Order: sequence, then C-alpha cells, then structure tokens
Amino acid sequence: MKTIKAEFEHIKSQKMLLAAILAIMFIPFLYSVFFLKSVWNPYGDAKYLPVAVVNEDRAVNFRGKKLDVGDQLVKNLKKNDGLDWHFVSKKDAEYGLSHKEYYMVITIPKDFSKNATTVLDKDPKKMELQYTTNDSLNYIGKVISEEGAKQVNAQVKETVSTSYADTVFGVIKQVGKGFNTAAKGSKQLSDGSKTLSDGINTYTAGVSQVNDGVIKLQTGVVPLGQGVLKLADGSNTLANGINTYTAGVDQVNNGVFQLQNGTGALASGVGQLATGSNTLANGLGTYTNGVGQVNNGVLQLQNGTGALANGVGQLATGSTTLNNGLNTYTAGVAQLNDGLTQLHNNSKLLREGAGNLAAGNKTLADTINKQTDVIINQLNSNDTKQAIEGLKQLKQHAPAIQKQLQELQNTMNGLPTLLGGINSSADKFSQDLTTNLVSAGNNISGSAKEVGEVLAANENKLSTEDQQKLADAIAKNQAAGQNIQAAGAAAQTFKDQLTQAQNSLAPILQNAQQMQDYIKQVNVLLDKLNTVDTSKLSNLQGLTTDLEKLRTGANELSEGSNTLSTKVTEYTLGVDKAYAGAQTLTSKNGELTSGANQLAGGLGQLNGQVPTLTGGINQLAAGTGQLVANSGALTSGANQLAGGLGQLNAQVPTLTGGINQLAAGTSQLAANSAALRSGASQLAGGLGQMNAQVPTLTSGVNQLANGTQQLNANSPKLADGATQLEQGNSKLAKALAEGSEQVNDNTKNLSSKTSNMFASPTELKHKSYSYVPNYGYALAPYMLSVALYVGALVFNLVYPVRRLSDPDASATEWWLSKLSVGALVATGTSVVEVLLMMAAGLHPDHLGATLINAWFFALASTFIVMFLAVAFGNIGRFLGIIFLVIQLGSCGGSFPIQVTRAMGGFFQMVNPFLPMTYSVYGFRESLTSGLGANQVWISVGVQLIYIIVAVALLWVAMNAERSKVTYVDVENQNLND
Repeated sequence: MKTIKAEFEHIKSQKMLLAAILAIMFIPFLYSVFFLKSVWNPYGDAKYLPVAVVNEDRAVNFRGKKLDVGDQLVKNLKKNDGLDWHFVSKKDAEYGLSHKEYYMVITIPKDFSKNATTVLDKDPKKMELQYTTNDSLNYIGKVISEEGAKQVNAQVKETVSTSYADTVFGVIKQVGKGFNTAAKGSKQLSDGSKTLSDGINTYTAGVSQVNDGVIKLQTGVVPLGQGVLKLADGSNTLANGINTYTAGVDQVNNGVFQLQNGTGALASGVGQLATGSNTLANGLGTYTNGVGQVNNGVLQLQNGTGALANGVGQLATGSTTLNNGLNTYTAGVAQLNDGLTQLHNNSKLLREGAGNLAAGNKTLADTINKQTDVIINQLNSNDTKQAIEGLKQLKQHAPAIQKQLQELQNTMNGLPTLLGGINSSADKFSQDLTTNLVSAGNNISGSAKEVGEVLAANENKLSTEDQQKLADAIAKNQAAGQNIQAAGAAAQTFKDQLTQAQNSLAPILQNAQQMQDYIKQVNVLLDKLNTVDTSKLSNLQGLTTDLEKLRTGANELSEGSNTLSTKVTEYTLGVDKAYAGAQTLTSKNGELTSGANQLAGGLGQLNGQVPTLTGGINQLAAGTGQLVANSGALTSGANQLAGGLGQLNAQVPTLTGGINQLAAGTSQLAANSAALRSGASQLAGGLGQMNAQVPTLTSGVNQLANGTQQLNANSPKLADGATQLEQGNSKLAKALAEGSEQVNDNTKNLSSKTSNMFASPTELKHKSYSYVPNYGYALAPYMLSVALYVGALVFNLVYPVRRLSDPDASATEWWLSKLSVGALVATGTSVVEVLLMMAAGLHPDHLGATLINAWFFALASTFIVMFLAVAFGNIGRFLGIIFLVIQLGSCGGSFPIQVTRAMGGFFQMVNPFLPMTYSVYGFRESLTSGLGANQVWISVGVQLIYIIVAVALLWVAMNAERSKVTYVDVENQNLND
C-alpha cells in the first residue's frame, strides 16, 4: 500500500502528468464524438447530396393517350426531397460531374417513353434509365446517390406499370364487350349450324336419291348402247329401202285422195250436228216458255221435253256422224304420214342426185377446162393438127353435154312449180286443220259446259245414278273437246315446221333460176361449137376466144350445180321437218278419235237419259220459280252450242279445200322423192357416230355412279359432322355467354386503385427487432471501442510505467501501483466517454450495461498495452498499435464479419479471439438491444479473461524487469521513461 500511495502522491506532485492523465480521460470521448457526429445521419441528410437530372425524353401517343414518362418523372422528382435534384442540360451535367458539383447524373434518354409503348410488341424494348457516378469524389456519396437512382427507377416502374394497367384494364373491358358481341354472334352461329344440319340431312337424302337415279341410269346405259346399235343397223336398212320411195309416194297420193273423199262425210256429219243443235235450241226455247206458264200448262212443259229429247237425239246422231268423219280424217292423216315418211326416207336419193349432178358438172367443167387448155396451148404453139383434133373431140362430146344440160334444165324448170305447190298446199292444209280443230274443241267443250249447267240446275230432280251418268257423259264430252284442242295445237306445230321448210326452199328457187341461166349460156356455146367446120378452121384466135367462153360457162355450170346440191340439202331438211310435223299430227289422231268416240258415247248416254229427265221435269211444279230464273242461261247456252256448231259447219269447206290442196302437193312431192336417199345416208352416218360415242357415255355414267356412291357413303359422316358442329356451336355460345358474364363481373370494380395495385402489388413493411436510429448509432459500438483502446495507448505512452515511485519497492508492489493507476484511468475514460456521448446525443437503451461494457474493455485495453510497454518498451507500444489495427479490421464494427473476406479469411479467423469483437457486441446490445440480454455478460466475461491474462503477464514482466528499473528522482523525472 505504501508504494500505491507513493504513486498517487507522485502524480499529484507532477502537475503536467496529472493534467495529461486527466486529458487522456477525454481522448476517447473526443475521438468518438468527432467521428460519430461526422457520420451521424448521412442517409437522413441525403437531401443535401447534389444530383443532376437530364431529361431528353420525347412524348409519344399510346392507344390514343399521350405518354410522357420523362416529364412525369421530372415532376415527381421535383416533389421528392430525398436528394438535392438539379434539372440541367446534358452539357451542364457533364461539366458539374467533372468539377465536383454533382455526385451523380441521371439521364432520361429520348426514347424512354417510346420504349414504354413496346410492351405488347413481339420484341419489346426496355426503358433504360441511365445514371453516371463519380466514385472518386466520395464512394459513400456514390452509394447514397445510387440508392436514389434505384428509387427513381422503382418509381418509374410503378408509373409505367400503372399506365400499362390502365391500358390493359381498358382492353379487358373492351374484351368484355367483345365477349357480349361474340356470345350473340355464336348464338346466331348455333342457330345457323342447326339450319345447316337440317339442310345437310336434306342434302344427304337427296344424294341418296341421286345415287339411286344414277344407278338406274348406269343400268339403262347398256340397253341404250344396244338400242343405238340397232338404230344404226336400222338406218342402214332404211338406206337400203329407199328404192321403195316411188311406191311410197303413190301411196301418199292414194291416202290423200281417200282423205279427200272422207271430207264429204265429215262435212255431212258436222251439218247434221249443227241441225241437231238448232233443234236443241228450239226445244229449250219451248221449255223455258213452258216454265213461265207452269201454273197453266204442265202439258206444254211435257211437249217441250219431248222436243228436248228429239234435239238430244239429233245431237247424238250428229256426234255419231262427226265421229265417222273424224275416223275418215284420221285415216287420211295416217296415209299422209305414210306418204311423208316415204318422202322423208327418199330424201337421201334427192340429195345424192343433186350431189351426182354437181359432181358430173364439175367433171364436165374439168374436162372442158383440160381440153380447152390443151387446144389453146396447141393453137398458141401453132400445132394446128393437134388443135383441130382436140376441137373434134370436144365437138364429139358436145351432144352428150347438151343432153345432160337439157335434163338438168328440165328439172330446174319443174322445181319452182313443185316447191310452190308443196308450200301452198301444206300451208293451207295446216292452217285450216288448226283452225277447224281448235274451233271444234272449243265448241264441244262449251256445249258440254252448258249441258253441265242444265244438269246442275236440275240435280235435285234426278236420281244419284242418273246424275252420275249425265256427269260421266259431260266429262267424256269435255275430254273429247280437250283432245280436239290438243290436236289443233299439234296441227299448229306442224304448220310452224312447214313454214320453216318453206323459208329454206326460197334460196333453192333462186339458185335454180341462176342454174338455168348458166345452162343457157353453156348451150349457146355448145351450139356455136357444133356449127364450127373443123376442116375449114382459119381464124384460130376467134376459136380461142370461144373456148375461153366455153370454159367460163362450164365453170359457172359447175358452181351452179354445187349451189343446187346445197339448196337441195336444205330442201330435204325442210321435208324432214314436215315429216316430223306429220308424225306429231299422226300421234294426235288417237286422241282425236278417242275424243270423238267419247263425244258420241256421251251424247248417246245423254240421249238415253232424256226419259229420266222428262220424268224429273214432271216433278218441277213446286220449283218453277227457280227454273224461270235460270231459263235465260239455258237458252243462251243452247244458242252458243248452235252457233259453235254452225261455225264448225262453216269451216268444213275450208278443211275440204285444204285437203284437196294437200293432194295436189303430194303429187308434186312424188317427183322429188329421189332426194330422200341422200338424207337416209346422212342419217346412217350420224347414227354411226352416235354409236361410236356410246362407250364414252357409258364410261362417264360409270364415273358419275362411282362419285354419287362416294357421296352417298360419306353422307353419314357429313351429317355427324354437322351435328357435332351444331353441338360445338351451342357449347361455344353458352361458354361465351358465361365468359362475358365473368369478364363483366370481374371488370366492373376496376379503377385507378386497381391500376396502382397492379403496378405495385406489394408493400414493404419494416419491423425492427431492434431499432438503430441512424448511422451514428450504428457506428457507435465500433467507435466507442476504438476510442477506448486509443485512450489506453495514449495513457501508456504518456504515463511512465517503467519507473518506481519507491526505490525499495518490490516487483509486486510496482505491479500493484501501476495497476491501481491504470484501473483508475480506465474507469475515468469509460465513464467520461459514455456520459459525454449521452450529452452529445447518444442515448443507450441500457446505461448500466453500457458503462460496465466500456469499463471492462477500457481495463482490458489498458492492461494489454501496459503489459506490452513494460515487457518490450517502445517496441511493445508499437505492438499495441499493431494490435489496434488488427482489431479495426477484424472486430466486425463497420461491416459484418461475414463479408470481410479479404487476406484469405484472416479477419474472420482472428475475429473470435479479439477483445474488441466482444466490446462491439456488448455496446450494440447495451445501446440498441437486439442481441439478447446475455450478450453484455458474455462480452464482460471474455474481456475479464483478457484482463486476468494481461494482469498476470504484467506481473511476470515486472518481475523480470525489476532489476532493470531504477528509482528516478522526482525533480529529475519527466513523463517518459
């Protein structure tokens, strides 16, 4: 204790040493306060950090809206005080960055907004927000400004995302409307597909029917080919039978004469029918008068019915006569058809004759041309003998040539008369026949109608059976009238065909006239040639001229013959048309005869029912009033029947005249029958060509059958597909309707809040397990520890630890004296540092723990440095500084030790063994908590170990150094050893 007291008295006596020791107690505080205050809240004061902003962005249009992200960013930054924003040009920003005016330059490029619109493109472009930092100016400033740039980038992301969200939500709403439209359209599509399905079912049924028809057609093609082959054979047979043409023409003449003879009977029958109709009209007049006087004379009514019966009998007799006349008429028509058939069959002979004539005339012209050329050449070569000989040969042939020309001229002379007679007769016949048949049909139909009206008026007076018989008779009468009208229509068709034949004969007559002129010219030339005396030829030039004329005439004759052949062909075609008309007329003979028979039968039945009618009239007394009202109509019908039959009777002479003209025409046709042979030949050739094409037709029908079979086979698939399409469209319509409803339900609450939520769906909420107010608090544990260690270094530099205050003191006493001073100084530095830092603004959560942690670290630091100084002197003090440096990097005071990985992990390796490591942990827990209540006691325990070790080592060192340390007089002592 003596040595300890001497040590403190020595300090008290040394004012400078005392002042130094007191000053040393403030060094940790001063170190801490100046450093910590310089970095107390750098992030909170970042608003004073100058940062330049350069806006080069250009606004663009996006979906009808103006998008200017750069301008919006500038507006938002002007409201932001996180950094000291300076909005300058690019040039000023570059200058300020290079001259320490700005820590960072943020550049908004000119395509910033444009790139924002590419989000929906195939290759979207990112919005590049460029920032440039000057790291050399201050790295922490760079970190702070960089954090600001990241916040700006996040703000841009949120702004652009909000715009995107607004646009997308607008599109979604439009999609909802589109879903509504699509749902309606799909409903129509569903309805249309159902209609399509029904139509396809109808179509497949039609395909099946078509397939059946094609199969039948395929089956019928083979008999068709066989029939065409038989037809070709028949045409050849027809050609062989042309020789019977002349006999056929004679038969036509006979048939026409028979028809002519039958017209008298027809006229007589029509006359009787007219007489009967007049009698009927008279009887009906008497009947109507009797109806008017029914109250006075039922007997007169009975007499009238007798007259009616007489008239009906005469009508039946007239119809029988008409039927006989029509039978005679149809027989004549049949004979006419037979004659036209022979004429048609012999048309080929006529065409062949005209062709042979043309060929002969061409041969004649060629012979004349050849002989004329020879003679002229001989005359031009002065070979008179040969010329004379050629002329003699030509003269020898002249009579034969003239004979042929005379025959041709005779034929041409008779041709106009023949053709004219045919035209006149055919026209007259067809016109009269058409008029008479149509008139007869109308009259018969009208009379049947009138009789029907009479029956209708008296139907209540007749039995059902009688009414049915009369109705059947009237129906047959009407059917007969319709058949006669149909025959009249056929006659009109025949007339039209004859007119066409007449039109084709006109050019033939014109060419025949030209042929006659050519023949006359050739005959004149040949007559001149006959008068030539070949023995006295002297004027050869004149002969040459005559020969040229002869050759010209022969050529014209040949050309005329060719024209005649062409027109004869046209004539035979007209005959063919007339033949077709006669066929049609013949085909209607059966209907006409049937109608006449029905008329006769109906009138017979009508005549047979007259007694029944008479009996019914006796029952009319009660209904005479109604009969009087209908008498006028009955009388009018009888008059119309009489008038119609009168007109029919008046037209009979016309019909007779037409038949007479037809007889004259058939006589003329007989002269031209030879032309039919040529037509038969052409018919055989045409049928041969048709027969050759039958295989092609058969092949086409087979292909058609195969195609329709495929269509029919695939019809079920088509129907199934249409059904599936209908079902699918129905599902589509339902799904679209539901989708539309869902989209509309999900979009009805969309607003700007939704866009903000879409742009920034998360919100970062920070909950501190332990709260560190600012950067100063964060560095305080580190700087407080460093300051205390620095204070220990300074103390051991200033205070003379290697001297004795008592020359007789032992090593242990020396050790105790130095420990007591060091402990006192360590206690003072720790208390001063903590309390004054509290006054400077550092407020620990646990003041006691802070004081304890500071005191123990101060003791540990003081005794460690003291040991080094006693043991090694100044070298030991230097080692103490090295130990401080090692602890600065290894204690984890500024950065987590996990990221301090330099020097091969040296810092991490020594970290657990350093006292400052635990001092920092202890201060962190005592200042801001968060490390657990035991952390302070752990730190104190570890530091206590360092204290014990250091104190023990100090004792060992002082014992080792005691012999080397001497007493120093106080007057001569200074602060250093």
